[in-house]
Amino acid sequence: MKINYLQIHDYNLNISKRLNECIKLLPNEWICLTDNDVLKFPSFANNLKEIIESENVTKNDLIGTMTNRLRPTNPQVINELFDESNMDIHFQKALDVWYKYGTSMVQTNLIAGSCMIFHKSLWQKVGGFDENKTFFDKYFSYAVNEIGRCLIAKGLYTFHLYRWSSESPVDSVEHLIKPR
Repeated sequence: MKINYLQIHDYNLNISKRLNECIKLLPNEWICLTDNDVLKFPSFANNLKEIIESENVTKNDLIGTMTNRLRPTNPQVINELFDESNMDIHFQKALDVWYKYGTSMVQTNLIAGSCMIFHKSLWQKVGGFDENKTFFDKYFSYAVNEIGRCLIAKGLYTFHLYRWSSESPVDSVEHLIKPR
C-alpha cells in the first residue's frame, strides 16, 4: 500500500483544475491532499497507514482529520485549540487523540479541504473535482456521499493556520476567489 502526499498551489486560483491535473498523473493509490497551511505531525504517516489498512476503511471512503481551525461548527474542529499558538500543545494533542481514538472513525456529510484522504479510484468514480466550484471540498464530499462515505479519523490531528491573522477567519475568503 502506498500513499501519495499532495500539496498544490494555483496562481490562477482554480485549485480544482490544478488538483485534477496533478491527480491524473498519480498511480491508482491513496492520496493525502493538504492545504499549504497545514502541518502534519511526525507520527502522521504511520498512523494514516494504520487507519487505511484497518477494516474501517474502503476505497469508497473520503477521510478527514481532526484539526484546530475551520468553521467552529465543523465536527472536525477541536474548538479549544482554535487560537492556540503554542505548537507544543498541538503536538501533544496529535499524540493524545491517537492514543485515545486510534483508527476510530465517525461518519459525517462533509470533509474540509484542509486535509482530504482518498483513493484515486474514488476520485475517478466521482469525476474528479468540479473545476467550476471555488469550494471544491464541499462538492467533492457531496459526490462521495452518493457512492461512499465521508469519515473523520478521530485519531488523526493536523494543525491548520486557517487565515491565522484574520479578524474573522470564516468570512475571509477573498484569497480563494479570482478577481474579475
